[in-house]
Amino acid sequence: MNRKAQSEMVGFGIIVIIIAVLILVFISISLSNNSSSESQSYKSEAFVQSYLQFTTTCEKNTRVQSNLELIKLCKNSGTCDDGTLACKVLNETSKDILESAWKVGEDFPVKGYEFSIFSQGNPLLEISKGNKTSESRGSSQVFSEELQIDFISYY
Repeated sequence: MNRKAQSEMVGFGIIVIIIAVLILVFISISLSNNSSSESQSYKSEAFVQSYLQFTTTCEKNTRVQSNLELIKLCKNSGTCDDGTLACKVLNETSKDILESAWKVGEDFPVKGYEFSIFSQGNPLLEISKGNKTSESRGSSQVFSEELQIDFISYY
């Protein structure tokens, strides 16, 4: 009778150890997935911040405009010193930046993206490329209620 009780205790101990190992594996997998998505979201946020600081070919009062200044100029239907519409320069510059920064396609990790600039809720600029997938990371920058910049990348 004593041996039977001891073998049952050993069996119970083995089951507890197996369950503990499975729980640890599950926790480590879930933590590694979360850090990856935070990293991807950080990339989107860093991209938007860099995008805003990028200097453009538009000069206003002999001063080169950043994308943020160009967005404000476009919102007010302004022009550059050379007579080019600010919105046209903004559109071309944005497309060039997105094309060079985010390679999209089946051979790349990023399958598609959407980039939007809204002024008082109305779209000022919308650019999208590639396919939407169920996995996405994004960033949104809001400058008061007048200006909002959204970027979503699909993986």
